[in-house]
Amino acid sequence: MRPYRFPFAHYHLLNVSDAAKARRWFGGVAGRCTTVANLDAPPPLAFNVALSWQGLSAIGTPEPSLSSFPQEFQQGMAARADRLGDVGDSAPARWDAPFDKRVHALVVVSAMTAADRDAASTALLSDLRDNGLVAASTIDAKLLPGPDGKLVPIEHFGYRDGITQPAIEGSGEPALPGAGIPDAGGWRALKAGEFVLGQPDETGAVPDLPTPATLGANGSFVVLRKLHQHVWAFRDFLRRSATDEADAALVAAKMMGRWRSGAPLALAAAQDDPALAADPTRNNDFTYLDDLRGTSCPVGAHVRRLNPRSGLTGPNGASVHRHRLLRQGLPYGSHLPADAAADDGAERGAIMLLVNADIARQFEFVQKVWINDGDFAGLGNDKDPMIGGNDGSGFFTIPRVPPPRRRLKELPAFVSTRGGEYFFLPGIAALRSLADTAS
Repeated sequence: MRPYRFPFAHYHLLNVSDAAKARRWFGGVAGRCTTVANLDAPPPLAFNVALSWQGLSAIGTPEPSLSSFPQEFQQGMAARADRLGDVGDSAPARWDAPFDKRVHALVVVSAMTAADRDAASTALLSDLRDNGLVAASTIDAKLLPGPDGKLVPIEHFGYRDGITQPAIEGSGEPALPGAGIPDAGGWRALKAGEFVLGQPDETGAVPDLPTPATLGANGSFVVLRKLHQHVWAFRDFLRRSATDEADAALVAAKMMGRWRSGAPLALAAAQDDPALAADPTRNNDFTYLDDLRGTSCPVGAHVRRLNPRSGLTGPNGASVHRHRLLRQGLPYGSHLPADAAADDGAERGAIMLLVNADIARQFEFVQKVWINDGDFAGLGNDKDPMIGGNDGSGFFTIPRVPPPRRRLKELPAFVSTRGGEYFFLPGIAALRSLADTAS
């Protein structure tokens, strides 16, 4: 219910080798997992555990319980590739190990320092050896350095990251303007059931839980995506599409929907405004209602696609709040120098953890409709210009007043999927109960 703000993380991907031992281990680490209560007194590190459907099966979860989980979770991400637009260079056949085979569990170690993270990871990996689990892979992730060398929350394309998060009832965090749902001239937080199983959602209903209820209650689903960023291709596209450096910055902002500082085009259409970007009470306080044509922020811009707010009309606009995601993630790989003359071939990108109560309605809808289909907003075949499945034949439209509009063409893919999986994040009581699961 609260996104972490740790600068360092290890994403440990595990497989089960002994079901009984692994069940006992999962039950035993419940007390080490970081909860909201822990975050009230900021800890130096955080530890969390999640299991894939294959992982639940591998530890001997009874069949009636396994079959009670949603179909998309049972199938796993690779089997849903066509729906997600993971084709071509993003197809599962091109995914990095171990995503090209199977992943049973995810353990995330997040920390304020690299030393704390490394020490916790070393202890974890040592602990696995006699507890029925084997490490399949570890992904090293951390914030990138800014111009002064200090670590800052930016992604590899150079944009501030982690600004927009949904406000959730009961999280204990203030509902900042723009983080929730427009309501009577202000904003309200989303119902907890949009993110936590066993709680009322935005319809007022409590959806069916996986069985037994002791397993599903207070759990959630975590979508992990490993996304490779083609940084040099993005920079080269801007150079070829713009008239000068200032125009390249504008084109990039129109594609992203925010300037590099994080200032939104909806509030700063003409030029970047770092002071606005740094103010959490202002940098999200907009709805797009006064920009339905997209002359300030294009309708197809990345951040507008991921959260259209009040910028859609008809049924599409009425259900925007049912597709929100809580985002957690960090970059992996080294920074590509600003003066690089070509792609250095290094692996770099982002690890995304997307928390939601309904994978199909939330993550998969966003991926299939908002990211890879323009029809929901009258954009035809246009895809998200930043993370959509573009193949060199697509377009991106920038409305202008006065006309004519600006039309960017031949968009390549700036991001390729290199792996991913669907995980179930059990509540603490449910995690403890795994130790008693009958095989």
